[in-house]
Amino acid sequence: MLVKYWMNSDVVTLDVNDTMQDALSKTKEHRLPLLPVLRKGKLVGIITDRDLKRASASDATTLDVHELAYLIAKIKAEDIMTKHPITVPPDFTLEETAAVLWMNNVSGVPVVDAQGNIVGTISQKDIFRALISLSGFTHRGLQFAFRVEDRPGSIKEVTDIIRKFGARLVSILTSSERAPAGYRNLYVRLYDIDRDKLPALMAELKQKAFMLYMVDHREDTREEYAESSVVPEDKGSPGSSRTFRTKKVMLCTDFSKNSLPARRVAVEYAKTFNAALIIFHVVNPRLLGYPHLEDTIPVDMDELHRKVDEMVNFEIEQAAKSCRQEVDNVETRLSSGDPAVEIVRFAERCAADLIVMATHGWTGLRHMLLGSVAENVLRSAPCPVLIVKS
Repeated sequence: MLVKYWMNSDVVTLDVNDTMQDALSKTKEHRLPLLPVLRKGKLVGIITDRDLKRASASDATTLDVHELAYLIAKIKAEDIMTKHPITVPPDFTLEETAAVLWMNNVSGVPVVDAQGNIVGTISQKDIFRALISLSGFTHRGLQFAFRVEDRPGSIKEVTDIIRKFGARLVSILTSSERAPAGYRNLYVRLYDIDRDKLPALMAELKQKAFMLYMVDHREDTREEYAESSVVPEDKGSPGSSRTFRTKKVMLCTDFSKNSLPARRVAVEYAKTFNAALIIFHVVNPRLLGYPHLEDTIPVDMDELHRKVDEMVNFEIEQAAKSCRQEVDNVETRLSSGDPAVEIVRFAERCAADLIVMATHGWTGLRHMLLGSVAENVLRSAPCPVLIVKS
């Protein structure tokens, strides 16, 4: 879906010498999110509602209405416009354009061709219109959401069943967001289904894929069949009905750069399963556990312990603050002793469903003295352990 098919081609523009009053009038008349500003036919800036508000007098001004009108009539477009505006070409996809708007926190941009001519504008409203069309929402009907295996043919297995029951497919969308590793979420909209066949259709679909929810727009009914945090049944053995439910993800970290990939993985698992995230750190009495302190070892051991305590409390709160931007339920826990022993002990005590930790690739003296924490945890952990390579 290219920008040129969804942009507003009827472009309303301003000249650099037009006034702020002209901008206000055109914005109100045409209900536009932005006005391109031209000099000799070439784009040199844009005026948005934000620019107009910034240039307007505040409610606390002592100027009367006539003085305000006079000032607005004197202010030129080039005085209040945003210079060097962000633009997109007409052959950009809507996804690329949406990313540009989102990353730059703007509501719309001019569309400019290879010769520098403005050929249109595209705004959030245009992208919303395209999204509604792409999703097939105007056909109403039914929408199903499934969790399917991320492998060739898994989507076709679902759509073949729908076609067998005579329904017409309007849209098929997939996403790996909030889906566990090895799975994708599949969203299918359909219509023209014989409502008497609907129970049989749903029963067959549930046998083939894990159904998350169904929305019937005609009847205005919505049903969730299970929490989206559940992974489909383990089909490894005949008759198996085991499901993997994750309520607590335990992230073991030492706050080093090597541990950041594990943090990202733990956050994704917590988001996917709507699980609590427990950030766990073991204060290692052996200084080799804190490589970034080795170059400044103080003579006073009490001072060393104080520095370690300060650093650990600061780092774990920073890690929690970062994770809380994406995960609602984040806890922090500290322990002291041998890292592998304390990790296993705490995992048992808090009934963790999954341990996530990083490897460090230590060699030589450090590996000889500390050993591999990951290897030792793997041997004794009471739950699955996900090792993320640094």
